[in-house]
Amino acid sequence: MSTYILGAINDSRGRTGRYGPAEDGPLPGLPSLQIKGGFPSTVLSVHAIWITLVVLFVAFNLKNLPFMWHLRIVNGFRFVCRSQRPKVPLRPSHIFQPIITTSSAQLMEIDFNIHKTNSSYFSDADIARTHLVCTLFSQGIEQMRGGSSAYTGSANPVFGLALGGVSCNFRREVRPFEQFEMWSRILAWDEKWVYIVTHFVRKDSAKPKAYTLYPQQGQQRKAEEQLGSTSERPAFTSDEKPGFKVEKDLFATTLSKCVFKSGRKTVSPDHMLRIAGLLPAEDLSSTHDEDERLRVAEEVQNVEAQRQRGLKIAAQLETQKQQQALEEEFNASEEVLGRHTDGSGIGGVVSTLLQLAHVKSSQFL
Repeated sequence: MSTYILGAINDSRGRTGRYGPAEDGPLPGLPSLQIKGGFPSTVLSVHAIWITLVVLFVAFNLKNLPFMWHLRIVNGFRFVCRSQRPKVPLRPSHIFQPIITTSSAQLMEIDFNIHKTNSSYFSDADIARTHLVCTLFSQGIEQMRGGSSAYTGSANPVFGLALGGVSCNFRREVRPFEQFEMWSRILAWDEKWVYIVTHFVRKDSAKPKAYTLYPQQGQQRKAEEQLGSTSERPAFTSDEKPGFKVEKDLFATTLSKCVFKSGRKTVSPDHMLRIAGLLPAEDLSSTHDEDERLRVAEEVQNVEAQRQRGLKIAAQLETQKQQQALEEEFNASEEVLGRHTDGSGIGGVVSTLLQLAHVKSSQFL
């Protein structure tokens, strides 16, 4: 209705008005409003700058965006699905072999020392541990859950892997945006706990002898190395030899203590290894092939020897007595220094700035 009224008023005034000669715009009879100066282009320039900054921020912080940790966990969960499992059948020899997960130190992970912050190692270890467990125990997880889909409809209790404790030793810093690999493998297990070790190493510093679950990856890596052997070969001095070196290429090592839970019931690691196909049934008489039976028996003996060795290493890093002694150090009724508020940190920083500007007198704790 207003359009026609404006048009009628304009027609009554003729083709000229207070804005000068009218030009035909989108609506007949309406004068085109021309803005002099560069204001629209300035707005567009600022808008483009903001879009560019947001795109760069997202690109340099992709793994640290909201809910991205959950998506990375789901990416590990997918290997429980039958279509995502490796085609090679699992054997006892696979138990202690590591799986390699790649990542990088992105902008929001960098601390005041301009390298990867210590706390970010633990969230990355969560991802690497998920990939390992979902790859090795996919058959066992499916059996315990009653299916491999997100919702199985089974009456089975909720099944999962609970983290009982984790420790990390740091050796070298990871520089901003530097890529690294996480080599995660089972160290040992006892009646309740599974011990998983994750080594953070420099990308491409270690060369696996073979890829046992994904043989095609070994062929692909070999072809890539042959293709880039002349153009990308690193230069070494006479005193320096290529290959992995702990003092130069190992960034950190984490040890995780985990337990399988079906509801509130603890599931022994030995049972999970057997239903996952990593360990054979205790009675090997059902195996008709004598050579296969002997080979499996030898693999099981090697697994047990390595498990005992791993238990000794885990015992040196963490014992129940040490944990109990640390817990007993907590005294709920002793005198304390005070109480600070963390939150987002904004309140404390803003309050301090206001105090420095003599706008506020009281301190925010």
